[in-house]
Amino acid sequence: MSNQRITTKKLKAIVFADVVNFTDISSIDEQKALDLIDKLNTIAKPITVKHNGEWLKELGDGFLISFDSSLEAVRCSIEIQKSIVDIDDLKIRIGIHQGDIFIKDGDVFGDDVNIASRVEGFSPEGGISLSDKVYKDISSVKDIKTAFIGHRKLKGVQQETKIRCITSHNLPKHKMNPAPIIAANICFFLAAINLCGVLYYPLTTLCQECDKSTELYRTIWITINALVRGLTYLLIGYSCLSFSKGISIRSQKLLVYLAYVWIFFPFILGIFNPDKSVITDIVNEGFAMILAFFLILVIHPLITVILFKSYYYLKKRSSLKIFKYNKLAFLLYFLIFILLPILIMVIFYLKEHPQ
Repeated sequence: MSNQRITTKKLKAIVFADVVNFTDISSIDEQKALDLIDKLNTIAKPITVKHNGEWLKELGDGFLISFDSSLEAVRCSIEIQKSIVDIDDLKIRIGIHQGDIFIKDGDVFGDDVNIASRVEGFSPEGGISLSDKVYKDISSVKDIKTAFIGHRKLKGVQQETKIRCITSHNLPKHKMNPAPIIAANICFFLAAINLCGVLYYPLTTLCQECDKSTELYRTIWITINALVRGLTYLLIGYSCLSFSKGISIRSQKLLVYLAYVWIFFPFILGIFNPDKSVITDIVNEGFAMILAFFLILVIHPLITVILFKSYYYLKKRSSLKIFKYNKLAFLLYFLIFILLPILIMVIFYLKEHPQ
């Protein structure tokens, strides 16, 4: 490959577009399909020039253009969609991404060109989809509104990519999955019930004619239960809602705080348990059960951390294909972190309680 024929690397906003259902149209009426492509190119080229874009090449039933500005790329794409909205059977999807491109012998290369084409695949018919890089460039522009499509796995990209679509200028919206929003509202409802119980249980105890010292531990135990459950439902609901809107970092941070609460939760409940101490109950089961809990609470987490660090170390450095699949990590988590403690408990319980 001769370096003299390759241009310098350029950071561009890349617009990738193609015609919806072009194959079906072409199979029914090939001449009509060709006429639609001609109409599209005739309309799109002057609009591209108007917005200071560079027409890179035609791609059969679509085209590839680039811009120095993400905002110009978005405004050009909006105008193209508005200009063809009344043409029968001519609907296109547009995807916009920002990245480096190379041009050699009049052709365009680069991983970011491929990413733009994959972002386009998530666009609604007659709509425009954006990668997160482009969205950050235009997020402060008031007249351009967007909606979150989701975290999507793109071929050739290791991390999931946030993808949005433009919803202003009468462009079609992406059909949202209602399940996370429904789950969030149910969690908020359950959180309200449990958090109301934080006040209800102490007030009930105060109003009852009973030995207050006898009921003190029971009331504290029930109140802590209600508080932690309420906070859990509240944060899970917030996380579901944040996921559906593409705001994930803050919700993940709050879930880390929730993890801290749940780490100390069993110990606090053990102290205020009105019936009997959990620790005493474990001790009464015998030495084998004590050893089992030691393995689960100390040795097992250490083994899990070591194995996962080894997995991700090999994932980065090993050439074996088995380490390239993220599902393997989930399988390891399930087998080691969930099934192993259950197996340990069952073995030690059977040892202490032989049939």
